[in-house]
Amino acid sequence: MKRVNVFVFVFLCYAVLASGHAPLFQNDSVMYDEISEVVVSSTRANRFMPIAFVNLKSIDINRIMSMPEIPSAVSFSPSVVKTSENGGVLGNQTFRVRGSDATRINVTFDGVPVNDGESQSVFWANMPDLMSSLQSVQIQRGVGTSSNGAGAFGATLNMESYQPATQPYGQTSFALGSFNTLKMNLAAGTGRSKNGWNADFRYSLGQTDGYVENGGANQQSFFLTSSYSSSRRIVKMNLFHGDQKTNISWEGVPEEEMAKNRRYNPSGLYTNSEGNVVRYNNETDNYKQTHIHLHSLDQVNEKLKITTTTYYTRGLGYYEQYRFNDWLNRYNLPSFTGTPSRSDLIRRRWLDNNLFGVIVTARYTTEKTTACLGLTGNNFFNDHFGNIIWAPEGVLHDVIPKDHEWYHNTGKKSDLSSYLKVTHQIGGNWYLFGDVQLRYINYKLSGIDNDLTDLSQKNQYLFFNPKAGITFSISQLQRAYISFAVGNREPSRADIKDALKNGGKEIPRPETLYNLETGYEFDNGVWNFGANYFRMLYVDQLVNTGKMNDVGYVLMENVPNSYRRGIEMIFGVKPSKTLQVNGNMAYSINKIRDYIAYVETTTTEQHIEYLGTTNIAFSPNWVGAADVTCEVIKGLSIGMTAKYVGAQYYDNTSNDSRRLDAYFVNNAFLQYRLGFKNYFTILHFTVNNLWNADYISNAVVYRGYTGNEEWVSKYFFPQPFRNYMVKLSVGFK
Repeated sequence: MKRVNVFVFVFLCYAVLASGHAPLFQNDSVMYDEISEVVVSSTRANRFMPIAFVNLKSIDINRIMSMPEIPSAVSFSPSVVKTSENGGVLGNQTFRVRGSDATRINVTFDGVPVNDGESQSVFWANMPDLMSSLQSVQIQRGVGTSSNGAGAFGATLNMESYQPATQPYGQTSFALGSFNTLKMNLAAGTGRSKNGWNADFRYSLGQTDGYVENGGANQQSFFLTSSYSSSRRIVKMNLFHGDQKTNISWEGVPEEEMAKNRRYNPSGLYTNSEGNVVRYNNETDNYKQTHIHLHSLDQVNEKLKITTTTYYTRGLGYYEQYRFNDWLNRYNLPSFTGTPSRSDLIRRRWLDNNLFGVIVTARYTTEKTTACLGLTGNNFFNDHFGNIIWAPEGVLHDVIPKDHEWYHNTGKKSDLSSYLKVTHQIGGNWYLFGDVQLRYINYKLSGIDNDLTDLSQKNQYLFFNPKAGITFSISQLQRAYISFAVGNREPSRADIKDALKNGGKEIPRPETLYNLETGYEFDNGVWNFGANYFRMLYVDQLVNTGKMNDVGYVLMENVPNSYRRGIEMIFGVKPSKTLQVNGNMAYSINKIRDYIAYVETTTTEQHIEYLGTTNIAFSPNWVGAADVTCEVIKGLSIGMTAKYVGAQYYDNTSNDSRRLDAYFVNNAFLQYRLGFKNYFTILHFTVNNLWNADYISNAVVYRGYTGNEEWVSKYFFPQPFRNYMVKLSVGFK
C-alpha cells in the first residue's frame, strides 16, 4: 500500500508541474537539448573542463556487442577491468577503473545517485538491460567533477537516458547464447504529440544457466519515460524497475577444484545424513528495485535556468541459504535449552531499503562564463534482518518458532551536499575551471547483526572537496589541460562492521585523495589521439584485503600512505566510412608504502607482517583494449575486439603465489542491417573469447596461522572459453 501511495504522489506532482503552460517548442533539436540539460549537464564534463573523460554512445556499444550490460558496455574504456561472477553475460558483473572497485565509483542516472547508501556499491544485476534505455555513458577518471551522491575515488560514471523520439516507433529483439542464455526486449514510443507529450516504454526478460555450475540468473525489468515541454518549462519522468533471482556464486572455485572442474560452485553443497554430497538448488540472491525520478526545468531568463529533481528508490530482497548441521545457539532463540544443539535449517537474510532525495541546480551562462550551483539532500533507510523459514520436523515449532527472526538492525543515513562549478574563458583559448563541494553525512546504526554483535553507533562526517584547473583549447581540434582535485570519502557500512569483526581493529577512518591530471587530445574526424598523466596520492585509502564476508562483500582496511600514478593513451582512425579502428592503453604503478599485514591466528593475538612497499590488490600495471570494424558491403559489418589485462595481485602482500596471470582476449562480431523505408531488421552475431584463452578475472584469498603454521585458502572466478551470442532485432520507425 505504501508503494502505491508513492506512485500516486509522484504522478500527481508530474501532472501539476506539466499543466497550464503556453506554446510548445517547435524546434525538436532544441527541445532535446533542453531535456538533456535538465538531467546531465550539471554533473557531466565537457571539453572546456580539465577532466579526463570518455563519452560512450549506445549505438557504438551495440555495434560490437550482442547483449551489453553496463559492466561489459564500459569494459573497453581506458583503465577498466571487468569481471563476471558466474562467467556469463547476465547476472552479477562488476568493473574497476584504475583499480578502484564499484564502491569507489560515483554512479548517476540522469544526475540522480545510484550508489547504495550503505554499501556505496552498485549492483548491476538489480538493473538488468539498463543499457537498452541509455543514449550515452560518460566515464570521468579520477576525482572528476562534483557529482551527486557517493564520493568518487577512482571514477565517475554518468548515464544519460535516451531522448524521446519525434515519431511513433516499435521494436523488439530476441537473443540466444551459450549456457542457455536468452534475452528478449520490447520497446515502443508514442512520438511527440501536438500537445507536447511523449512516452517511451521498454520491457526486458533475461535468463541464463551461467558458466559456473548452478550459477544461473533470471531477470526482468521495465523502463518508462515521459516528458512534457512548453515555452517556460520542461518536465521529465523516469520510472524503471528490476527484478532478479541469481544463484549464489560469489564464493568462487576452490583452488583444489580448479584442475578437476573449473566450473565448480561450492554454494549450496553439503553432505547429507546418508553420506551423499547434494546441493540445495535454491541458494539464491533475490532482489527487486524500483527507481522514480521527476525532473523539472524552468527558464528564468536567457542566462538562468533552474532544474529540480525529486527521486525515490525502493529496494527489497533477500539471500536464501541452506545451513547443514548448524549450531542453534547462533540464532538468538528465546527458549533454547541446548537440545538439540545442532540442526539443518534454511534461512533468509533480508534487505528492506528506501531512499528519498531532492536535487536543485541553478545554471547561469554568459558568453564567457558558465556557473553551476547545486544543492542535494537525501535520506536512506535500510532494515537488515534474518528469518529461519524451515527446519526438520521436531525442531521447527518445538525449538525454533515459525519464521523466527534472529537479528534485526537498522541503518539511517542523511547525505547533504552543495557545490559550485565555474568555467570562465580568459583570452581567446584559455578556460579556467573551479569546483568546490561541501558534503555532510550523518550515519546511524542500531540493533544486532546476524552473528548477534551489537552494531549500534553513530558517525558524522564533514568533507570539503576543492578542484581547480585550466584548459587550453588550442583549436577546435585540440585541447590541453591540467587540474588538481581533492576528494574525501566516508567508510561504508560493511567497512565499519566487518573491521570490528575481523581482528577487532578500530572503525575505518575516512579517506582523502589528492589527484593531479594533465593531458592532451586531438581529433580531426579521421584521426584522434589523447594522452593523460595522472597521479593519485591517498591518505588512509581503504584497500581490498583479498577477502570477502559471508554475503560477498569485499573486506577493506585503511593504509596510511598509498598512491597510483600512470599514463593513459587513446587512439583511433577512421580513414573511410567503411573502416574504423579504436584503441587505448594504460600503464600505472599502484603502491602501498610501509604496508603492515595483520593475519588471524588461533590465539587472541594477531600475526603481524611488516612488508614495506607493496602493490595494491587488483591493480594491474597494464590494461589495454582495441576494436576494429569494417563494412564489407552495404549493411554488413564485421569486426573484432581485444582486451589485455596485465598480471595483478589479489591481496596486498605482493606474494607471487597470490597473483593472477595476465590475459589477452579477442571477440569477433558480425552485424547485418536491412532497412525498408520505415522498417528495419538487424542480425548480430558475436563469438566471445575467439582463441579460447584460459583466464581468471578475479580471486579471493583467506589465510591465517594455526600455531606457527600458515594456512592459505584461495578461490577463483574463471571466465568461459569460446562461447556464442546471436541477436535478431526488428522494428519500425
